[in-house]
Amino acid sequence: MPPEALPSPSLTTGLQVLEAIRDGRMPGSSISHTMPMQLTHVGSGEVAMMAMPDTRHMNPSGMVHGGFAATCIDSAAALALFSSLDATTPYSTVDLNITYVRPLAQNTQYVVTGRLKERTKSLGLCSAEIRDVNDKLYALGSATLMIKAN
Repeated sequence: MPPEALPSPSLTTGLQVLEAIRDGRMPGSSISHTMPMQLTHVGSGEVAMMAMPDTRHMNPSGMVHGGFAATCIDSAAALALFSSLDATTPYSTVDLNITYVRPLAQNTQYVVTGRLKERTKSLGLCSAEIRDVNDKLYALGSATLMIKAN
């Protein structure tokens, strides 16, 4: 992580870090530039963000690549877990399952939500979904994340 993206010592929880990113007091991770995602809501065990695929996210047939939805779902699930951790606790996705309901459209805003369903000492079980601004479901998924000891 670049030094400018490291949490301030005053931000001791993942939730505080996410609030700082949402409010523009701290830069988001670099993936949010590659995959245009912006946090809009953070709470304990839950996040929401806006995401919009663009020309960089198209497959050869002219459709939004499924990896865009998978990355958004993975990101939302991981941030939902992070909101429940200390700011310096590492975590990593170990399993990701996606169900694609309908294709995403280029240059369309989507709401991506993530929720922490269960957390043990070493695992976080999360769900996430992508809906349009009219609440139509486009993809849903689940993720298992490993929580690593500091």
